[in-house]
Amino acid sequence: MSFKIRYRLWVEKDGKTIIGPGAYEILKEIDETKSIAAAARKLGFSYKFIWSYIKKIEEELGEPVVESRRGGKEKGQTDLTPIGKQMLDAYEQMLKEVEGLIGRWEMRFAAMLGGAKEAPIYKRIIIRRESEEEEHT
Repeated sequence: MSFKIRYRLWVEKDGKTIIGPGAYEILKEIDETKSIAAAARKLGFSYKFIWSYIKKIEEELGEPVVESRRGGKEKGQTDLTPIGKQMLDAYEQMLKEVEGLIGRWEMRFAAMLGGAKEAPIYKRIIIRRESEEEEHT
């Protein structure tokens, strides 16, 4: 019998999402590939979608999260700005801390309900912190 707690984690500024699972994946790929186009290919999105997503984040933040340079020896490159890198690092740290907490709670549920032979209905417990209609990235 296993127990799994489900969650989604995102950060809002004035009610608008600035980083969540989608933005995290995009920023992570840009940081690794140094290219919006390569990040888009790897994630299976169009360049325009990724560019628009980044612009939406920047609009909400009021400052850039990526900086692109064209041509030259490096054939163009995109890097995260200091605030983009800080957001990426902070989100990764939050994920690690939340996952540690979730793991401890899953063990508590297993200890509490895992040995209850009279209660076979408890095969899996899912705790959700968001409504199903809400879509956050």
